[in-house]
Amino acid sequence: MMLKFIARRRWVLYACAVLSACSTSSLRKFDEGDLGKEISPDVATQFEIKEIDDPSATPSPAPAPSASKEKAKRKNKAKSLVEPVVKVPMIRRIEPMPFQVGECLSYDLRYLGVTAATFQTEILPLKQIGDRKVYPLRAKAKTLSFFELVYRVNDTIESFWDFDGFFSHRFTMNLDESKQTRKVIELYDQEKNKSMYWNRVDHVEKGFKEQKENYTIKPFSQDPLSALFFLRVAPLPDAPGGEYRMPFVMDGKPWESVIRYLRTETIYAGGKNRDARVYELANYEQGELKNRDNTVWISVDEHRYLLRVETKLKVGSFAVALDKIL
Repeated sequence: MMLKFIARRRWVLYACAVLSACSTSSLRKFDEGDLGKEISPDVATQFEIKEIDDPSATPSPAPAPSASKEKAKRKNKAKSLVEPVVKVPMIRRIEPMPFQVGECLSYDLRYLGVTAATFQTEILPLKQIGDRKVYPLRAKAKTLSFFELVYRVNDTIESFWDFDGFFSHRFTMNLDESKQTRKVIELYDQEKNKSMYWNRVDHVEKGFKEQKENYTIKPFSQDPLSALFFLRVAPLPDAPGGEYRMPFVMDGKPWESVIRYLRTETIYAGGKNRDARVYELANYEQGELKNRDNTVWISVDEHRYLLRVETKLKVGSFAVALDKIL
């Protein structure tokens, strides 16, 4: 998920050695229109981000058919060859919610115990996609000034996450780094279980590359950013032996995390000691185990903060650690 995506960024691996200077002036910049204009009008309308009239209102679920209505339908079956289908919306919302609009958290990105960059997440005012209300989630990763001499990162990632169903509709990524610029748009049709993936990258050494793919994904799939928020609302186990499975999408492709409870302990995060449940994350692509050396700490309180995420690399370890609650 998001940790795997961040950890494999090239600047992390370069943190042990100073790179030769390279110019990025020739790298092209991408904007939303570059890829968005290639989407068909129907798809563009389906995933259009709109303002919401009443952010406090929750969409009313379509009523499930009653027994009397079902009986009436059966009586009238001879008069109609096609019976109406009642569509029940996907609702998994919990109360109380552990977070709300306006939350802003600042994390340190650490390699070998040294903070190389900051990673800030924010929940923006609610929007709407189709007839669904969504949380706009934003994350920004930026290297500290002294690390920019090693490798510069100034990345912005956005997710549009369903308010009631806790699944992703849309994911965008803009990378502006020493070695590359990159633009990604991913759209998820959760009813048809399909993802649409567009990727453009211009790399100093590898040149320009463009990718357009479609994949089949699992219901309620998360994108790399929304997965971090879903961990805070998911019914995760709280006893040894318990596990939870979370489908997510990486570069448009279907993945799955198997989340296993390890223990409860106290760690320092966000300016004070906090009790946390500790989990192991094993990530699978199409059923094949890709990595399992990922550990997550989630606070045992009403906020269920993601306190720390750590993964082991071939050399050392990489961690995302909560620094401040803004």
